[in-house]
Amino acid sequence: MIWNMYDFFTMYAEVDGWEFSGTLQDPMPDLSNPLDIWIVSRLHQLVGEVEERMEAYDLQGALRPILPFLDDASNWYVRRSSRRFWKSEDDNDKEMAYRTLHYVLVRLAYVLAPFTPFLAEELYHNLTGDTESIHLKDWLPAGHVNELVVQDMETVREYVNQGLSIRAQEKLKVRQPLASVSVPSLGEFVNFEDILQDELNVKAVKVGKTLALDVTLTPELKREGLMREVVRHVQSARKSAGLNVDDRIVLRLQTESDELQQAIDEHTQTICNETLAQTTQELSDEYETTARVDGATLTIQLKKA
Repeated sequence: MIWNMYDFFTMYAEVDGWEFSGTLQDPMPDLSNPLDIWIVSRLHQLVGEVEERMEAYDLQGALRPILPFLDDASNWYVRRSSRRFWKSEDDNDKEMAYRTLHYVLVRLAYVLAPFTPFLAEELYHNLTGDTESIHLKDWLPAGHVNELVVQDMETVREYVNQGLSIRAQEKLKVRQPLASVSVPSLGEFVNFEDILQDELNVKAVKVGKTLALDVTLTPELKREGLMREVVRHVQSARKSAGLNVDDRIVLRLQTESDELQQAIDEHTQTICNETLAQTTQELSDEYETTARVDGATLTIQLKKA
């Protein structure tokens, strides 16, 4: 998970030309995005716990919180922040996403140094360019923890887990949009609506006594679900064609299924936005592949624009 996060960061930093200023500073005072505030708070919690356990000579206890943090950082923070790095414009939110992830990775190198010295050394050197060993550096103390944001994020993540469990029981893929979810409460410091809509793929968030999903599928929702499957297959075709993540493409989609064709026609703009594509009726020297979408055959033709 550590190197996956590092590879993600360096790939987009190279594309955007983002460079470390040379001075590692806690970004917390400048952060406004709750996701950034949450992961930096979680990092500071980790540093404090590792420090406390190390001072008590409890090495096993010091190691225990590291894996849960890596899961939080990789499977929640980086995944939920990925679209912020995809933005073509160079805005402040994107800059803060870079600063936050860089800070987290460098501080993580400090935390890991006593346990995985070679990994920590390579991670630190690659991220900072500092020629001095990380093992000669002073230990950096934990910073501020925003408990309110941490608590809100914990609550909404529990709602997400419950909602995904209901989807699994109903055998509904997450790519299939649903009408709504009801939850017992909404967050004060974290936007529950945006997170629940994204993670559970629902159109609306309501407040109710218990968590419940509206699993009724209208024809419109079904076609939107088909569109999501199309996007997934086009993304896979991009990768198989050897394209870079920021390469724009020319795309042609063909199917004999009336329902699938209607889904493509209704959501052409979304498909193009998600896959960095422009559509065309004719292509030459293209990459071509086929996929199955809800039992129908989809022919995908694409090439770099």
